[in-house]
Amino acid sequence: MDKLFLITGIFTLAIILRRAGLVREGHITILTRYIMWLSLPSLTLTTIGSLDLQNGHFDIALIAWGVMLGGASLSYLAGRFIGLEGKSLRVFILATTFPNTGFLGYPLAYALFGATGLSYAVIYDQMGMFPIFITLGFFIAGARENLLRSPLFLPFLALIAALFLNWSGIHFSSPFFFILKVIGWTTLPLTVFIIGLRIRPISMRDSKPVVACLVLRMCVFPILLFLLLNINGKSGLPYQVSLMETAMPPALTTGILAILYRLDEELAVACISAGTLICMLLFSITMLIR
Repeated sequence: MDKLFLITGIFTLAIILRRAGLVREGHITILTRYIMWLSLPSLTLTTIGSLDLQNGHFDIALIAWGVMLGGASLSYLAGRFIGLEGKSLRVFILATTFPNTGFLGYPLAYALFGATGLSYAVIYDQMGMFPIFITLGFFIAGARENLLRSPLFLPFLALIAALFLNWSGIHFSSPFFFILKVIGWTTLPLTVFIIGLRIRPISMRDSKPVVACLVLRMCVFPILLFLLLNINGKSGLPYQVSLMETAMPPALTTGILAILYRLDEELAVACISAGTLICMLLFSITMLIR
């Protein structure tokens, strides 16, 4: 119950502060840069770096790859079926394919499944969703010129460093590890805060693409994954986290790509905002009945 109040409280506070004009776009940029360049790499180093690689359930990264690649194909077909094309189709594919596994997935995984669940969420996000996003996602957005630079993204480099340190048996000193852990854990409340700041009133010229996006993103894909896991006899916490991450609403980063590459920004914002509000409502209900 405390986690419910904390997460929904931070989310609500962010919305209130933005509506009151007390938080500006510049503040959001600073917070986002802090997360992407400091707290998220620190969280990756302390979680992936201390995992038991022999029993780390890295198959959930393969699950994420399958979800993203299959999702992109189904999203394209669905988008064409409802009559989308050009920039709107690109946004629809991005929003439907890529879930918010980091900014929203991390705090919800911790709230629902604890620290162990968070470690699996980091694997799903950093080793599963992220490599596909910086390749296929940028390609869909039309940012082919940035594909060669994407592996230089600091969170990705932190992931490579964490795997190397883990494999080689090198450990940080206790004081330094404690500092990294404290910085890393600031990722969770700040990501919820940023999501609250990014939510916008939904003004749509056509609700059909938004409904189609959220039905696929938050219902069809997790249901298909659930069936595949059961057919293959996969159960337990790693796969519960995988299902939760697969059911997340559209990623905030899809909206950023829509803005950067002049795609259908209105559709991106509508999908992200509606999906995030629905997710927070479902999360609150889940926490109350547990």
